[in-house]
Amino acid sequence: MSFSVPAPAPRARPSTVSLAATLLFVAAGIEVISVIFSLLYAQKIADGTKRVYDQAGMANGGNAGLAVGSTVGVVIGFIIIVILVVLGYLVSRGNQVGRVLTWVFGGIALCCSVIGLSTTLAASAIWDQARKTNPQLPSWDEYQRIAYADVPGWYMPLSTVLSIVLILAILVTIILLALPASHPYFRKPQQEWEPPVPPSGGGFPPPPDQPGPPPPPGYGPPTQ
Repeated sequence: MSFSVPAPAPRARPSTVSLAATLLFVAAGIEVISVIFSLLYAQKIADGTKRVYDQAGMANGGNAGLAVGSTVGVVIGFIIIVILVVLGYLVSRGNQVGRVLTWVFGGIALCCSVIGLSTTLAASAIWDQARKTNPQLPSWDEYQRIAYADVPGWYMPLSTVLSIVLILAILVTIILLALPASHPYFRKPQQEWEPPVPPSGGGFPPPPDQPGPPPPPGYGPPTQ
C-alpha cells in the first residue's frame, strides 16, 4: 500500500506582490542611472568645486574628499543595485526572508535617500552658513556657475527627480508587502493528503455484508 502526497499547486501571485517586485527593479534601474551620472560628472563637479575654493584663496580648504567620496558612492551604488535586484527576485518568488530583508534594507535605503535629498534641497542654506565663517566664499549662485560649468544644465533637476522617484518606489514597496493581500503568498504552502492508493492488481476487502471475489481456478480442496 502506498501513500501519495501530491505537489502543491502553483500559488497565484497577488497584484500587490507583483507591483512590489516591479518597484524594486525600478529602484535598481534608478540606482544604475545615478551611478552612471556619478561616473560621468562627479569628477567634473569636484574639479569645479576646487576652482571655487582656489579663487577664494582657500586652496587648502576645499572639498578635498569629494573625489574620494564619489568613488565610494559608486561602489556603494553597485552594491545597492545588486541588493535591490536580489530582493526583487526573492519577493516575486514569495520568499519570506526576502520580504523581511526588503523591509530592513528598504527602510535603511529610505532613510539614506531622504537624508541625501534633504541635504541637496538645503544646500543653499548650508552654503550661506559656510559664508558666514568664510566671507571670501562666493555667493551660492556664483558657486553653482563655477562648480557646474562642465555639467549639463539638466543634471541637477534630473538627479533631484530621480531621488524623489527612488524614495517613492521604496516607500510604496514597503507598504505593499505589509498589506493583508500580500500575506498568503509568503506563507509556506500546506501539503494536501490523499487517501492511500490500493496496490496494483488488488483492492480493498469487501464490506462484511457482501461476498468476496470468486477464488481463482484450481484453488480449493482436491476432488476425488
